Amino acid sequence: MNAVGMNISRSWFLGRPMALVALAALTALAGCVHGSGCLFLQPIKHTLTGRIHFRSFPAPDGMDNVPILVLDRTVYVYSPAHSYQCMSATDIQLVGVSEFPESVIENSQVSAQGSLFESTAGHQYTRFLMNVTTLLPLKPAR
Repeated sequence: MNAVGMNISRSWFLGRPMALVALAALTALAGCVHGSGCLFLQPIKHTLTGRIHFRSFPAPDGMDNVPILVLDRTVYVYSPAHSYQCMSATDIQLVGVSEFPESVIENSQVSAQGSLFESTAGHQYTRFLMNVTTLLPLKPAR
């Protein structure tokens, strides 16, 4: 075999594993790292639906009664501070709501629109919170 034939066969052999490694790397990175199917944190706004529950948590100054949105389906949130993978969320604490509509009571089906952020303080009881801009009742409580 001449030198040209040797270089072609050697590069074909060496190029194939590199292509497989590149394909494996792209497959691994194709998920939530780039936001496919994942929700991003603030300032991006999202609309989530679920049932509202008012839960009480002990606090240094008494009890905290906070609204929690228990989601209809699990959502995945891209949180680069904790992981390069998306993190699941089934319940979201709602903040920024000074007064709830009269028709929104315990176990009401609601739609909440706002931006998500991670919990960082003592009065934040879920992994992710939503700074609510709009809260609409969908169905009365059962």
